[in-house]
Amino acid sequence: MASKDKERKQNNNIRFRTLEDLEDYLVKSGKQEIVFKAYPISGEPESFRYEGTEKTVIRLEDGSLFDNMEDFLHYAFQCDNEGYPNTEYIDVETITF
Repeated sequence: MASKDKERKQNNNIRFRTLEDLEDYLVKSGKQEIVFKAYPISGEPESFRYEGTEKTVIRLEDGSLFDNMEDFLHYAFQCDNEGYPNTEYIDVETITF
């Protein structure tokens, strides 16, 4: 079921309107590994891997590891220095669970 803050677009696509909704989605996956693409409103989509056991996110293009979940969320939502998102939403396409 989709909440008012996130909308299910297709089977493997979800629109997240808040950082908290995306974080909840990843954390609630438990110890699973999720490979996904994030599509911002502007810019090119990027592929990531979430490691549920470690609760870490890795950018697949260059293998870089985000220091923590907050850094990843701010990156995905193109946040400014104060942590305010510069995008209304991002679309996430789950590739594998």
